[in-house]
Formats: sequence, C-alpha cells, structure tokens
Amino acid sequence: MLVKIEDGFYLNTVHIIAIRIAKSAELGTFQVNVEYSPHNHQASGLFQKTFMQQSAAEHYLQNLHQQISKN
Repeated sequence: MLVKIEDGFYLNTVHIIAIRIAKSAELGTFQVNVEYSPHNHQASGLFQKTFMQQSAAEHYLQNLHQQISKN
C-alpha cells in the first residue's frame, strides 16, 4: 500500500523502516524523519520534514499513522 509522505512523494509501507521525531531545543522546531529502504535493500533513504509548531508535527504524524494503519 502506498502512503503519501508529501505531495509527489509516496512510499510503499513495506519500505518504511522507522519514523522518528526530534525537537530542536535551540530553534524550537520539530523534525520528522522517515527512514526507508528504496528498491535497493542494501541502502536506505531519509525523508526529513521540519515543523515550526508541535501541533503541526502531531497532525502530520497522525495522518501518516492513519494511512499506514489502513493496510
């Protein structure tokens, strides 16, 4: 099943390795990292998205979780 990560960027759920979120104490921003394995399983990719507000990061994660849970 394909999951929309961002406009024009979709991943198959079997390729998603991990989803991590981190808060920058200096900037106060939230960074969501989606680690995935491309078709070459010997490598991995990393998609990063930065949010200025915690609520926006939480909303993004909730939507991502809902898409993954549909499988």
